[in-house]
Order: sequence, then structure tokens, then C-alpha cells
Amino acid sequence: MRKRLAISLLPLLVFGGIAQPVVAAQPEPQAATLPPELPTGGFDAGLSNKEIERLTAEAFYWGLNIAGFYELRYVYTQFEGQPAFRGINRMQPINQLMDASVRYATTVNASTLYSGGAFDVSRDPLVIEAPAVSDGRYWSVQAGDQNANWFMMVGSQFTGNEAQRYIIVGPNWRGTIPAEFRSTQVYRATSDSFTLAVRVAVTDRSEADMAAARKAVNGVLAAPLRLWQANGRKVPPLAQQPIEKATYRHFPRMKQIVDYGRTMTASDYLQLLSLAINDPAITKRSDSVREVAVLKELAKLGLREGVLLDPAKLTPDQVAAAQAGFNAARKKAKDALEASLVNMNGWRLQSSLFHNDLDYVAKAGSDDVAWGTPVPYQSHTIAYIFRDSTGQVLDGNKRYTITFDRANMPPVTEFWELPVYDSAGYFIPNPINRYSTTSYQVAAGAFAEKDGKVTFYLQADRPSDPEQARNWLPVAKGDTFQLAARYYGPMAPLIDGTYPMPAIILNTGK
Repeated sequence: MRKRLAISLLPLLVFGGIAQPVVAAQPEPQAATLPPELPTGGFDAGLSNKEIERLTAEAFYWGLNIAGFYELRYVYTQFEGQPAFRGINRMQPINQLMDASVRYATTVNASTLYSGGAFDVSRDPLVIEAPAVSDGRYWSVQAGDQNANWFMMVGSQFTGNEAQRYIIVGPNWRGTIPAEFRSTQVYRATSDSFTLAVRVAVTDRSEADMAAARKAVNGVLAAPLRLWQANGRKVPPLAQQPIEKATYRHFPRMKQIVDYGRTMTASDYLQLLSLAINDPAITKRSDSVREVAVLKELAKLGLREGVLLDPAKLTPDQVAAAQAGFNAARKKAKDALEASLVNMNGWRLQSSLFHNDLDYVAKAGSDDVAWGTPVPYQSHTIAYIFRDSTGQVLDGNKRYTITFDRANMPPVTEFWELPVYDSAGYFIPNPINRYSTTSYQVAAGAFAEKDGKVTFYLQADRPSDPEQARNWLPVAKGDTFQLAARYYGPMAPLIDGTYPMPAIILNTGK
């Protein structure tokens, strides 16, 4: 199983242009403060190559999600010219479903429209407003920090479909909250810097459905409190919000490692961690004895406050040792993740019910598959599968089926999706632009049924039989593939792993 660093909650792509701001009616943006210059350094003198390998592995286990967070925030807020750039503290909706053109965010879904961005409440709280969603479709707004701590979850599944408003304050903020906010509308972030992910489900994918979904996703707005106050105590429309480029420290190769699951080296990774450790907006855990102990060890690699790691100060042998530790850690983390998942009829269920946040090794394996995981099961669970019913790796040169019994579908309160990915976790280009199937589509009669069952055909070539072609889920020849089923609003059997998820069956017929 070959896994790559993924972004399960915050895909980066923005389709179409970014609206230019209309700033005349807004207060002047707070002046961007450049971070102070810091001295640079390398690894501690006298470290053996074995010690460098060991410490780099420890850095991988502790900080994989943090490094991903730092790179993601850079793309959102500083990488001008990249389609996902939208500035700091500013939403940007995506009005089309994800497809195979997304090559820097893996294991995304093709069942919801997205919006979101990176936010910083170091100086100013953030106000979020969402319109009423009268047609009952699934929508959610979730906020998470660099440690995949999803501290806010609101929306249809959690707080209903009426119009809603919230304010997020920083962990160390002291000030006055506007009097009209109730206690249930106030959230205290776990870090000054965090991401927001907005999801709005599509159902039958008709023009009317897509229009309603776009209305909902574009209706969720967020802005710093100062803009909310200046706009008559209402979040201004997106086009009236200034695009402010962030000033976080970065290094030139961050532009080349956007697809960091494929392109990030150990040196890149350690440099990202060095920047994160020295970023005051990324609030550290002050109550974690385990984290304090790990950071004391990682200081030997130059990962400490007050000094920035400079890869140019490393010898070729040190670079090679760090890369060896990085590669070994990735494999160990993958194995630890697999061991931690629940066997659900061959599928590997990831449920936060069984997650140990102090198991850094398995957590790194989880983050390597999907950034920001595990998602709290109150939102959704995920089941991965990499092998068929006989235990063989799923091969794009072969043909498979998966059959659902309409009388025993995955039990959810919201919906489920069955996406197909290549070996690296990307959608697979195909002539029918089909990357997944959903419970909404099954309920709408989009697929052929026989005897109360729906069978999907996973193969590279379009089936010659018209009924099978109707239920075709394309894969790619010359590559392995994987599936990552998502269950939004899972019932207990999809939380504890007792649901008999259908196996993937090798089709040996002609």
C-alpha cells in the first residue's frame, strides 16, 4: 500500500477567478507585521547518522499534520497566482465538484461543494454567518487546528438548518464580545491559526440541485470582527472583503512542494516544522508532557524556538540520514495505522472512538493518508480498502465488483460516498468523469438494480454490457487503486465497525 500525504477536509482548488475586493466601505486592514529576523542553524554537532535517523523519525511522528497545516496555510494565504490563494481570514467557495484535475489534495470527495480558508485570530476574533438551508440538504462548517483538533462543528447535522451566527476567539484573547452573541455561539479556538472547512452536499446533481448547493455554499461568510462591526454588524459580502496576503515565514521551495505527498523531502519537512515551531500564531499545547518531551529531543535537529533550521548548513551525509529516517518512519506509521483500524469485513474503519491522540506513530500514518484525521465520529467516519476479498492488492489491470443490498445499506443519518482513488490518493481521469458514487444517487435511481441489489464494476475499461456500464466505477491500468468510503452522520455500526460493508470481489469471468 503506497500512501501519500492527503487533505481530507480542505481541498485547495478554486475554480474560476477570484473576485476583486471593493474596499471603500471597509476599515483599513490591520497593518501586516513582518516576523522578526531569526538566526539560522543546523543539527547539533556530534549527532551520529543513526541519531539523525531516529530523531527525524520522531519528528515525522509528532509533526506530520503540523507540516501539512503550514504548507496548506501558505497556499491559501501567501502563494499569489495559485488558484487556491484567497488571502488570510477570507473564505473562497468552490462551485464545482472535485475532479481528477485536483493533483495537490488527495482523498478529496466528489459529493460536496467546498468553501474555506486559513484564519488567524491573534489580533481579532472571527465572525461566521450561515444562511438558512430550507431544502434540508447536508451542510457543515468545521474548524480545526494544526493538531487536527476539530474544535467547532456546526451545520445541519449538529445545529440544524436555520440561519446561524458564531464568533471564534483566540486561546489567549481578552476583550469584549458583542452583546448579541449567545453562549452557544461563542467558540474558543485551540490555536490562533486554524482552518475552516465548509461542505454542502449535492444530491441528484441536476441543475436545480447544483444551483441550490451553490447558493448555500456561497452564503456561508466569515470575516474579522472589525469588518463585521464596520459593516453594520453583519459579515460583508465576499467581493467587499479585502484580500490580505499573510506574512508568515516561508522558504522558496514551498512553491514546489504544494503536492507535498509526492515532492516533500525530509529537508523540506524539517524546515516546515522549524517554521511552525517559531510561529506564535500556531499555539502549542501547554499541557502535554509528551509533546514537551518530544520537542526537547527534536531541538537536537535544530527544531527549537529562536532558531530557524537552514538545510544549507547540513552535510550531504546528514541530509541522507534524515531522508532515511523520514522514509522508514513513513513505512512504520503506515503499518501502525493499519493495525489501529477496525476490520469491517475487509474494510479498515477509521473511527475517533478508538483513537489515541498520544499514539504519534499511528496518528502520523493517519495524517499521511488524509490530512486532518481522524475526524470526530460525530461528523463522519472513513473506511479504507486496499485489497480484495482474497487479500490481494487492488490492481487496475483486473476487474472487480462490489454489491450493495438495498435492504441493508450503510446506516447514516446524512449520506455516504464511495470514492475511488489511484495509488497516491488522487481521482482517476476517465471518459465519464465519474469519481465516486453516493447514497443520494442510488436513492435517485441513477444506477441499475437487480433483485434489490446494486452492483458496481471497478475496472479500467468501460463494460460492454449497457447495464454494467451504467454502474461503472473507473480505475486506471498499470496502477493499484484504493477506496475511502465516507459515512456522514454514521450510526453505531459505522462507529464501532460492526456493519458488514460489502467486500471487493475479483471478477474472473471474461
